[in-house]
Amino acid sequence: MAEEIQTRKVIRRRKRLWVEYFQVIVVTLIITYGILHFVQISRVYGTSMIPTYHEGNIVLVDKVFYKHSEPKRNDIIVVDYKDTNLNETFIIKRVIGISGDHIEIKDNELYLNGELLEEDYINSAMTNTEDMVVDVPKGKVFVMGDNRNNSLDSRKLGYFDFEEDVIGKVFFTVPFF
Repeated sequence: MAEEIQTRKVIRRRKRLWVEYFQVIVVTLIITYGILHFVQISRVYGTSMIPTYHEGNIVLVDKVFYKHSEPKRNDIIVVDYKDTNLNETFIIKRVIGISGDHIEIKDNELYLNGELLEEDYINSAMTNTEDMVVDVPKGKVFVMGDNRNNSLDSRKLGYFDFEEDVIGKVFFTVPFF
């Protein structure tokens, strides 16, 4: 009789243990799904965002932020850019202009809506940039890298559609990478 009671206790403990394992697995799957659905992990390649981001930095991108709002000036975003061979590439850039903005680059200086743009995040001034005047259409963003002299951005690629091309907003830099 005592042996039977002991066996039942062992069986109950094992069942509880399996239930706990199952719960941990389910919670882990839910968290993983949430992270993969709402957050993208991206690595910075190249030098176009120096000094803000450096080659090899890892950033977390909020993929749902712009489902409820539009990009704002100075947001750092990840854009899905398809090159001439239709290869998909993710690029990280700073939003300079949003729908309705008037952007002018004159004598290597950047003007936003007629005002010289003060950019304390830039290490060196633009050089050899062609003068240009653009008005950002509705639903589009004009982006540039912080390292203006070494950045493939809207000056060459044009506008990006924030609903189709913008993956999300960078919200965190993983330290020590």
